[in-house]
Amino acid sequence: MAMKREESQQAYLKKLQQRPDVQAVLVLPVSDLLVPFRDGAFYLVVVNQPQTEGKIRRLHLQGRVVMEQQISTWQLEKGAVCGLDERLAAMLGRAEVLWDKDGYMKQMKLRLNRLPSAIQKKLICREYSQLLRFFHETKEFLQQGLILDAYHSLIQSLHSWARLIVYEAGEHPQAALWSQVKQMDSSVFKLYEELSVNGEALEKRIELLVLAIEFWITSKIKESVTFLMEVMETKTGPWRLEELMNHPAIVDAKIEVPLLIDKMIQRLLIQEVVFTEGANGDKEIGLILLR
Repeated sequence: MAMKREESQQAYLKKLQQRPDVQAVLVLPVSDLLVPFRDGAFYLVVVNQPQTEGKIRRLHLQGRVVMEQQISTWQLEKGAVCGLDERLAAMLGRAEVLWDKDGYMKQMKLRLNRLPSAIQKKLICREYSQLLRFFHETKEFLQQGLILDAYHSLIQSLHSWARLIVYEAGEHPQAALWSQVKQMDSSVFKLYEELSVNGEALEKRIELLVLAIEFWITSKIKESVTFLMEVMETKTGPWRLEELMNHPAIVDAKIEVPLLIDKMIQRLLIQEVVFTEGANGDKEIGLILLR
């Protein structure tokens, strides 16, 4: 059986190597958590055609069904500069390179493993803002006595916190996120463990974690919003909220800007100023970064 699998893989590789657009071929472990297919091999084929990006096929290969996902070199090049989709980054990190034309994929994997500083700051800012959002939801649900809803939002908060820790370490979150975080910050892992397995009443567990998260949010705000502060530094005058949210570096970043602004005002990182705007004399609030 193993010999037949090896023969079918070699035949498949030979066919791909004859295509001028194929740059590399990788395969994921069958037992990998990221593989949405359990009955056969899952191949990643790197091609020089942008229009094939994300194309997935089920193939019948000498009596076996396999999956093939195509990735464009353009997508990888863009990912090395701007950040790659997390799931795809995790898949590439785990995949074995079966064939690599001109050593392209070897170099690309090295580049993708290094999280550029600008992207790292943006991702940290995004996760911090998501943590803030779910944390506020947790407190609101807790005050309303909606314990299960508070629990759900708290789990979301912890996941954002965990991802932030991974990004701070310059890595990409893995499928087994908490196993990854356990090696990086055992204190946060223990908080998650306490929420999950502690025998105390659920409401009491939530209240204890709310206190821990609130302290961390307050103490880490300046480092976590560096990305947003650097964007604001590109302009000398006040920012309108809408203008800031529509900045090219922010608009698609999934950052909860209004929540961050409120927190930054509270922590005296931003100052509000009033200026007259428009023909009708509306007094709009602008935002100035305090240096």
